[in-house]
Amino acid sequence: MVCVPDVSARLWWVVTGGYAVVIAVLAVLPPSPGVAVGQLDKLAHLCEYALFAWCLRRAARASAFSRSSELLLALGFSITYGALLEGVQGLLGYRSAEWGDIMANAIGALLGTWLTRHATTA
Repeated sequence: MVCVPDVSARLWWVVTGGYAVVIAVLAVLPPSPGVAVGQLDKLAHLCEYALFAWCLRRAARASAFSRSSELLLALGFSITYGALLEGVQGLLGYRSAEWGDIMANAIGALLGTWLTRHATTA
């Protein structure tokens, strides 16, 4: 017998995948001229990856992953994805890769994973 995830699991994966695409598009767009974001950039990275890790963990939970697999997926994938996108930015002539952004992404991923654990039950 084939185990098919329920509709909520598929929906969470679609939402999470769509959000991953949005993150990637935002990462490779040229910066807007005349817009100075300063350190708000780090806060944006933190929030962006907190939401991404939260979505990943919710999708894993809806798919009946074990608790340790949920954590590994949410943390591991979101941190790796953020680091890879920073690497891509470093290859673009109009963007730059920053260690501070990678750290903000990782802290956001930790926060999102923690919030999923403490703010929701399944």
